[in-house]
Amino acid sequence: MKIKRNESFRYQFDQPVSGEFYLVKEGRRTPVGSMKIHNLSPSGMAIATPLKLPIDRSMSIVVEFSLLPGLEPLKLNGRILHEKWFDDQRLYGIRLETTKEDQQQIIDTIKQFVKTTS
Repeated sequence: MKIKRNESFRYQFDQPVSGEFYLVKEGRRTPVGSMKIHNLSPSGMAIATPLKLPIDRSMSIVVEFSLLPGLEPLKLNGRILHEKWFDDQRLYGIRLETTKEDQQQIIDTIKQFVKTTS
């Protein structure tokens, strides 16, 4: 599968950021799992988890994370597009289902993160 990553803004974290996720299908949700975010853009992200996740277009994933202590966590919906192995974990590409406001919030949060960690 060819993967397009031609977005003008995709931030690659030096140290992956921790977060949580759960899957939703037909109104049912799974227990919460842990993840590490490797990169983030206004419309996508790559996460690593030791769990095997189904790549099913009818299933959505809800991710929740905070880039900085004290900030309200971002909670975003998306779809899992692909999987590949990374070290001893699976790395999943997620297409986020974001509004213009969500996208701007992601950009602002990343800028704040970069400013405080530089």
